Amino acid sequence: MSDLFGHPILTVRIHAGFNANSFLAGLLALTGQTAGTAESYMRRLFPTIDAHIAFGPRSVNGILGYTLQIITPHEHAHRTPADIRRLYDESLLSDAAKSKALAIWQVLSEAEARVHGTTVDHIHFHEVGRMANILAIGLIADFMTTIEPQQLVASPIPLSDGTVKCAHGVVPYPAPAMFAMMENVAVRPWSGEGEPVTPTGLAVLIGLGATFGGWPTMTITERATVFTPNVFEGVANGTLFAFGKLMPLES
Repeated sequence: MSDLFGHPILTVRIHAGFNANSFLAGLLALTGQTAGTAESYMRRLFPTIDAHIAFGPRSVNGILGYTLQIITPHEHAHRTPADIRRLYDESLLSDAAKSKALAIWQVLSEAEARVHGTTVDHIHFHEVGRMANILAIGLIADFMTTIEPQQLVASPIPLSDGTVKCAHGVVPYPAPAMFAMMENVAVRPWSGEGEPVTPTGLAVLIGLGATFGGWPTMTITERATVFTPNVFEGVANGTLFAFGKLMPLES
């Protein structure tokens, strides 16, 4: 992979459509990867798992960006944190990458435990625990272990009084697990309908130690726009990613 180093700051500016796939797509786009290199990357780290990466350009409202989907066989996922740890242990992820990936899943596990009034050892993931998320988070963790930005800065999370369909039926947005992890997370009002940020997307940011706020003071060195397959009507779509360098102090 080319041009992975020398980027002290990574910022993620979320409008509508952010999840684990979005974060991975942003990293691939910022570093000039292709569908072929993305596929090879996944197969090298997870050689025994049947999956395929679809990564490439996508245009929304005439604006060109990138999108990513990890395609796996249909499944009814009811995985535990121990199941996910075992999958990472069977992969070729480094110990450092496994640690980052498991930190993200720990955020999700603790949120699910709070929602259901139980302990981390007794939870089961439903939609969140599907193989596509496990792969995306593992690849994100490996990428971030290589890049190691000094700062990860995310925009305030867009929130509305909408609804979300999940394994528990129709629930308020943000979904219960996402709402359970929002302490100390900056938010802003959003006028669209749907789920602009998923619990997994927020867990990635929290698990990687992101701070939430305005654009950091920096010089932009690389940039990318990422869209999800969903189009949110009447609002700005996409997530903006930028690598930056610290601006020199004025003498």
